Formats: sequence, structure tokens, C-alpha cells
Amino acid sequence: MSNHTRRTFVRFGAATVTAGIIGTSTGFAQQPPENGWVQADSPTQMPFNDAVGTSQGPFACGADGNVAARHEDGWELVVEYGPQARSRRLTGIDVTDDSEAVWFVGGSGVIGEYNITTQTLTNYSAPMGITSTWEDCAVRGTAGEDERLYFVNGSGELLVGVRQESGAVQYNDVIEPGGGSTIPGIDFNTRMRGHVCSTSQFVAETCDGGDTWEQIGIDFAGGAFFDIASQAEDSVNVAAGSGIIYRYDGFRWTPHVVDDDREAIRAVTRDGEAGLAAGANGKVYERQSAGQWQRSDTPVEAALNGVARGGTYHAAVGENGIIVERQANSTAATASEVSSSSPPRAPQNPSNSDHSLPPGPLSVEHYTQGEWVSASEG
Repeated sequence: MSNHTRRTFVRFGAATVTAGIIGTSTGFAQQPPENGWVQADSPTQMPFNDAVGTSQGPFACGADGNVAARHEDGWELVVEYGPQARSRRLTGIDVTDDSEAVWFVGGSGVIGEYNITTQTLTNYSAPMGITSTWEDCAVRGTAGEDERLYFVNGSGELLVGVRQESGAVQYNDVIEPGGGSTIPGIDFNTRMRGHVCSTSQFVAETCDGGDTWEQIGIDFAGGAFFDIASQAEDSVNVAAGSGIIYRYDGFRWTPHVVDDDREAIRAVTRDGEAGLAAGANGKVYERQSAGQWQRSDTPVEAALNGVARGGTYHAAVGENGIIVERQANSTAATASEVSSSSPPRAPQNPSNSDHSLPPGPLSVEHYTQGEWVSASEG
């Protein structure tokens, strides 16, 4: 990763409007008929809201507290009813750097962790009594050792947690990175540097682990924001309405129209130079270069709310439990499967992984109650 250089919003304010709009590209390219995407058998008809890729296969979360995973024989529900067994909707999911655990969040303050190796479900819900809906989460670090956790909610609040040697998660005071608007997306490219986007068309960045935030755009955007992918300080994408994926190069924002039907892009993920996005009517989009995304039509017409790249399968998930997937080594994955000067995050394509799926069904074998401690206690 390159060294971070702080930039003020003023530096690229008016210039971004002009350069960004002039730089708008259609970004749409004809997809060959054989694109590798197939509909997978789903273990549920309830909606999925988010997905994450791991070296052990993709995971997804959604309604009724469901967490599903891909293993050798297909998709299955790993967690049912959520960490509290109260069937609260799950909205966001992320994975530790070693791919050993996934964290997920949702309605009424739900926070849970599923350790893939030990098959342990831990409930961390309603820290400090906060029961607002958590919209998304980001995780960096090693499972059970040094995770740094970021949770954002519908009130525009950010909660940061850090794993202690005791196993407890220490929390800092809740802050509002962007003035109280709902934050649907958060992503970190290192432990300390990451980005958030809000429903009021702002994006903010931090380089000190979430203690302070600086607004970096998007001053000319007029539509809804749904998701964000933070690859580096000079490589950020925002999934937005009207078929647009915004690109930040460290100085200015450029809107790229990647869907010629101008339908919303609801999810985006990056892995080095590679990237995937998903949206309405079963469409997925694959990053070809900094400003070029190639659209693929899949066998479904459902709205896709989450997308994931993994060492074994790429997947997109959405309404009615719909899952579409493609093998990671598919011949259709050409231009995007290239290395990056900015190294990919470990769980997405770790060099020390054989990219093998779990051999059999996963399930919750152990259940524990997590502990939160304040910074003063820590």
C-alpha cells in the first residue's frame, strides 16, 4: 500500500465537478454468451442482503438471521435465527484477514461472529445497550487474536471495537463520521485506513482507525449510495443509483455509467485490480480496468444486494434467497483476474491458501456469549 497523504475536500471541490462529469464513461461492454454465471440451489427463500468472499468459499447473510456458506456440495444455512435466536434481519457481513471467522450485523443491535474453524457462534449484540440497526461492518486482523472491528448503523453512528488478550472486545465512544445520515457501507483496506458512504451522498475517509474522519465527496452526486469498496487511499469505488459506479483516484471522483439501463448498482467489492458489482435484474459487473466494468446477465432477474469474490467461487445474492455463482478459475474471468500493485486483502485470495471448499456441511457446534469492555476498563 502506498503511504497515505491527507487531502482536504476543498482541494478537489469545484475541479472534481468539472473533471468528474467530463470523465463520465459508459463503461458498458458486450459480454460473451458463456460468462460462467449459473444459479445455485439456495437453502432459503428469504432475502440475502450481503455477501463476502473468503479463501474457504463465499458466505452470505440476510433475513431471519440467516448466514449461508458454500461448501463442496453446495450452499447451506450455517446460522439460523441469528446469534440471539430471535430471527432478526442481518444486513452486513465481513471476514477476518485469515479467513477463520466472519462477523455479521443487523436489526436491533445484532452483532455476531462465526468461527469457521471451530464452528463457534458468539453473540456480541447490543453493545452498550445500542439497539439501532447496524447497516454494515468491516473487520481487519486475525480471528480471536487482534481483530479491529467497525460497525455502522442507521443513525450514522460508528462503533469501533478492538480484541483484547482476554478475548473481550474493547469499545471506544460512538462517533458520527458524517452528520447522522444512514451509513449503508463501510470498508477498510488496512487496520487504520478506510472509507464510509452515506445515504446523503457523502464519502468520508479515516487514516487513524476511525478516530477522525474527513469528508472527500461526492459533491456533485445526486442519487442514492448503496455500498463502498476501499482498495487503497487512491482507489475507492461507490455503488450508486442510475447505473453508476463512482471511482476515486486520490484526488477526484469520476462517475462511470456501467449499466446502460441506468438501474441501481447495489453492491461492489474489490480485490486488488479485480472487482465485482451487482444490482437490479440479476446483473453483475466485472472490473476490467480503472474505469471499465463489463456487464453480465445471469440466469435470474432478481435484485442482487450483495457480491463476493473468493478463492473458490464468486457469488452474488439477493431477494427470495437467490444465489448466482461462478467458479473463481472460470475462463470468463480474464481481465479482472490480474495482480495488483496494491496487494489484495488476505482472505480474498491468500497466497498461502489452496482455495479449497470445506469438505462437508458447516454448522454451529458451540455457542458463546461475547464480552464488551470500555476503554477505561481495558
